[in-house]
Amino acid sequence: MFLAGFAFAGCSESAYKSSCSSCKFDANGKIDKDCMNAQKSVGIACVSTSYPLMAAEYAQGKCPQVDECASQLQQCLSSMGSGNDKADCAEGSATTCYVISDDCVRKAAGKCPAQQPCQAPAALIMLTIGGVFLAGFVRKE
Repeated sequence: MFLAGFAFAGCSESAYKSSCSSCKFDANGKIDKDCMNAQKSVGIACVSTSYPLMAAEYAQGKCPQVDECASQLQQCLSSMGSGNDKADCAEGSATTCYVISDDCVRKAAGKCPAQQPCQAPAALIMLTIGGVFLAGFVRKE
């Protein structure tokens, strides 16, 4: 349950697994918070580089889909987690929650930022126009 607020693209599963493998646990199975926070920071950096437009929009409060993914992750971890971080890492069922969350964020990245009608296909339009121009040029020779 310890990365519940961190629900970002392919990075959350990686951060979770890294926390499980590199962080220490206390006698009650709770993970070291400083280590966990360091792994979380690496995961956030991963998201920022993987989905820079979505990250920028989210920072401006314009991408509520990411919050929906975080909420889904929290609900999943609440139902799958035992409350013992060490046991959850060993058992592995919480990993499923992070995989689902990563998928959710990938979908959110496709929606955020919202595409303008001609924004996404602009490169394709230019490529097509360029191809038509080149085809016409080649035919004239």
